[in-house]
Amino acid sequence: MGEGRNGMPGRNFRVLLIHANSSMDTLIPPNLATLSACLKRAGNEVRLFDTTFYNTRGFTGDDARVRTLQVKETHFSDYGIYFNDTDMLQDFLEMVEEFKPDLIGFSAVELTFKMGMEIIDAVKRVKSEIVVACGGAHAMTSPEDVIDERNIDIVCVGEAENSFVELCEKLRNKEDYTGILNLWVKKDGKIHKNRLGNLIDMDDLPMQDWEIFDRRRIYKPMSGNIGRTGCFELTRGCIYSCTFCINEFLNKVHKHKSYREKSIPKFIDEVKYFKDKYGLEYVYILAEMFLPTSKERIREFSRLWKEKVGIPFWCQVRVEGVDEENVRLLEDAGCVSISAGVESGNQEFRRKVIHRMMSNEKIVEAFRLLKNSKMQISANSIIGFPGETREQIFDTIELNRKLGLDNIMIHVFNPYRGTSLYDLSVERGYIPQDHMAGDYRADFTLNMPHISKEEILGLQRTFVLYAKFPREMWPEIRIAEKFDEEGNKKFEELSKIYREKFFLEKPVMH
Repeated sequence: MGEGRNGMPGRNFRVLLIHANSSMDTLIPPNLATLSACLKRAGNEVRLFDTTFYNTRGFTGDDARVRTLQVKETHFSDYGIYFNDTDMLQDFLEMVEEFKPDLIGFSAVELTFKMGMEIIDAVKRVKSEIVVACGGAHAMTSPEDVIDERNIDIVCVGEAENSFVELCEKLRNKEDYTGILNLWVKKDGKIHKNRLGNLIDMDDLPMQDWEIFDRRRIYKPMSGNIGRTGCFELTRGCIYSCTFCINEFLNKVHKHKSYREKSIPKFIDEVKYFKDKYGLEYVYILAEMFLPTSKERIREFSRLWKEKVGIPFWCQVRVEGVDEENVRLLEDAGCVSISAGVESGNQEFRRKVIHRMMSNEKIVEAFRLLKNSKMQISANSIIGFPGETREQIFDTIELNRKLGLDNIMIHVFNPYRGTSLYDLSVERGYIPQDHMAGDYRADFTLNMPHISKEEILGLQRTFVLYAKFPREMWPEIRIAEKFDEEGNKKFEELSKIYREKFFLEKPVMH
């Protein structure tokens, strides 16, 4: 029997990754899949514990969107996909006992960090010697809080791929690992706060590793259907710094150099590989900056996608990049669905508070161009921003009415750490300093004196009714905002009319 990379007979260094994920939020996350590929490329064994198929909250994000009339109801059970009926912590401890990892790394956002810590606390009670590292958005924006957790040994404050590979190598060789860039390391009673390392060239990254994921993860609801869907990174970062978005934080700490692009040929080859291997029917292109780039790049994408991939895809765009040629290139390539951000319909509020500088006229013109295509177009709006009034929310409703879209996505504001609007919310006393964000699809947590949580959530569930129904029905819709017996009854009555009118036909995914 040969000697493994860690010096033990036949045994490589073993990394157990944990994805603390919301219930049934499918799609394989490119960041974690790429990290696994990097670890394996360096000779490590990788296993994943995934919380996606445990019913950790009692409802899913899609359930929340169905209840607020944003999407048609779909059923994973039609595809033989159900929640696990076993105990999550027990399953995790059994995996640890069987796999015997040398390092545990878990990724979480604010919403799922507490759940991730419950898993970590459980394993540390029985195997306190295992080194545990935490990464993800929450670790990057709140490293002080995360490193203070008794059972966290390492916090990844930057991009993880290269840092984790180096960490594994040093742990395997029993070398000092306290000086690795992008990592804060707690060891022997001292915290070593290392500086950020260089950002990764996207073309240096290997293809994602999907082998560690449950095959159920590739099934994703979209437009009333569920299909085999892949998610692929085309860019990282964003040149804009909207005050509710983590890209504002990343631009600050990386001095506005966080935006990078993957070359189009490399991206196309990766998508084609997974399409062929997994029988993908649909692709979600992950790119904050899909269109505000060179025309040559978009033309190259359109040409190579048609030639080599040829399946439908969905993407999000910013209105600043929408023009006639770009719309034609995306439609011609096979884009079937596009969403773009409206966020607030009040131009002054949007510019001063959210730092989205486009005019209402630009938004209307961009959506006019998009609507002239055969693609399904949706607008993303957010309500409940710090200091936002009911009147300003109705400005957003009015802009959505003017756009005249079939698909309206309406989210409630959540203050994420590292953003200006988190700081503003704390400063005004809307949230405590240690606040953890909820789910933008269902949770509203600000305590604002001029508008209640119930009113914000009532406006969320009736937003599409206000945006799509005639004004003479608005008094009825106002009743449906209330979460009392009369309001719930009226909401169900209006919802039935809405679904019959707008959800009657079931669109085909491709």
